[in-house]
Amino acid sequence: MNSHFFLFGGNFLVSRLVLKMTTFVFHNLRMRMNLSKKTLLATLFVGATTFAPAVAQDVQTALKDLEAERVPKAEQTFRQLASSSPSAENQFYLGYFLLKTGKPDEAKAAFEKGLAADPKNQLNNVGLAGVALTKKDLNTAKAKTDEAIAATKGKNSEVLFRAGEMYTLFEGDKGANDPARAIELLERAKTLDKKNQNVEIPMAMGDAYTLRNEGGPAVSRYEEVIDGTMAAQSNNTTKAEANAKIGQLYLRSKQYKLAQEFFEKAIAADPEFAPTYRSYADALVGSKAYKKASSTYDTYVTKSGTKDPELLLNVAKYYFLAGDHMKSLDYLSKLQGQVNDPIIDRMTGWSSLALGKNDVAVASLNKFISAAPQKVIFDDYKYLGRAYAQLGTPEGDSLSIVNLEKAAPLDTTENLYKEIADKYYGTKQYDKAVSYFEKAISAEEKPSTNDYLKLGLANYQQGFAVSKTVADTAQQRTLRREYFMKADSAFAKLSEVVEKDGKTYPLAYYYRAQSNYYANGRDASLASGAPVPMYEKFIEQALAEQQNPETGATKKEQNRKYLITSYKYLISDAIAKKDDGKAKDYANKVLELDPNDKDAKDFLEGPKSTVTPGKTPVKGTTKPAPKKGTTK
Repeated sequence: MNSHFFLFGGNFLVSRLVLKMTTFVFHNLRMRMNLSKKTLLATLFVGATTFAPAVAQDVQTALKDLEAERVPKAEQTFRQLASSSPSAENQFYLGYFLLKTGKPDEAKAAFEKGLAADPKNQLNNVGLAGVALTKKDLNTAKAKTDEAIAATKGKNSEVLFRAGEMYTLFEGDKGANDPARAIELLERAKTLDKKNQNVEIPMAMGDAYTLRNEGGPAVSRYEEVIDGTMAAQSNNTTKAEANAKIGQLYLRSKQYKLAQEFFEKAIAADPEFAPTYRSYADALVGSKAYKKASSTYDTYVTKSGTKDPELLLNVAKYYFLAGDHMKSLDYLSKLQGQVNDPIIDRMTGWSSLALGKNDVAVASLNKFISAAPQKVIFDDYKYLGRAYAQLGTPEGDSLSIVNLEKAAPLDTTENLYKEIADKYYGTKQYDKAVSYFEKAISAEEKPSTNDYLKLGLANYQQGFAVSKTVADTAQQRTLRREYFMKADSAFAKLSEVVEKDGKTYPLAYYYRAQSNYYANGRDASLASGAPVPMYEKFIEQALAEQQNPETGATKKEQNRKYLITSYKYLISDAIAKKDDGKAKDYANKVLELDPNDKDAKDFLEGPKSTVTPGKTPVKGTTKPAPKKGTTK
């Protein structure tokens, strides 16, 4: 039997069946506001009448996913719809998705397919206008929108809405916009939407006013969706989006607290609307709440499912700001080779240093400095210098100083001259340590007592080191005296600063006395007696310090060796002045501190002798000086 008989006529039962199918279809047509007539006819002829509402629903769901930045999910739906049912409308929405996700060339191909499928469907001409805007071609954009509007006689609200929206989608490098043209078209679309069914119209108008930096009108349009004339048609997602966009307006004006309030409202309306978390994180960064910002941005990544390297890089940056270097490195490791941005190497270097991964820090920072010399800041050299120092090699120590020296003149937050000086002191290059301690003090508005202590000790140690670097004995004497007297000046300044605050630091006087002794030599010092008042002042302050019931025992032990040295010099001074009684008193004080001291015993038991003071270290402040022996 001819198969066409059963399809298009032939008996009463078939006619009844066709009539019922047709009635069922047109009943469903009234429920489908966004589907074009051509799409409906195509659906009828393929016999898929029960799929029609589902397809429309799929589009709305995909649009919702797109607005919520669940891009992978939205893409899957749009591509599936365009593939299974390549109607003009489905091609438009696929192109719309591609346009909004930065793929204008692919979008153009989709819109052209849509026009080929149905030249009367003007949404695809509107889409091509959007493609022109990505190329900042306003003339072609206007021609395409004008063509679409003329073809629909200006009576199609959806065409007017999408045309107006296109003029709000791009800014900066992404394309051109025209908020005035957008508002004009959206007002016409709103006039046709007499029952206020399309909440996206005021949303797009808010976007247009935002582009014009007219915050008041923009907020008013968004509020229509939240609790105004369009509230009845809004769902939780659109209310979340509107609150988020108000928050973004406050964020743009750096009103971070107000912005955060609206982002919190958006999250309360729809916790799954992902863009809120991204903007909320930005507002939290503005308030320096880095820890919460980083976890909030991480929530955005989870809810959106984004794989966008640029967005993932932002999460790494926020974790970096929060000091969570482990999580920052975790994100950065995933981005290697995906983002051509040297900042990845800088952040990897800084975070690796913080985690003690010094080899990685050195390699990453050297790579960054080589790749982006114009972006290098003093911190890069500072952290590279510190990473080299942690390698524990002679080469590393040398390169550490090289890089810290590059950073020091520019760093206003840390006095890196101190760090360089400490490194030179640690490697016994005392002359260079002196130079950098002097620079460190010059750079300080109010130098600390520790600054003067370190300067004094560096000069003191260099006084002993002169003979190792200078052969001429006359020059040795000159330089030796110079360094010891500079040490005396630094220790004198230390005492001045400490006592100005009503405190004491006995060892400052001890080292002044020692410096004077070594600057002038044994005979001249005993002849002048210059060190005597300084040793006496040290003894006075040290004994007073030991009277503190809380710290006295500790101080007594710390001061013991210095007191012994001081008393021994005073023995020599008393002997030089032929004051045997005072000399014996000082010798007995030595024996109180050390009953086995040979010098004191020999003096009390044998012929009169002179005692040369030793040089002993300052415990707990720097590396000890070599101890010098005593002579009778």
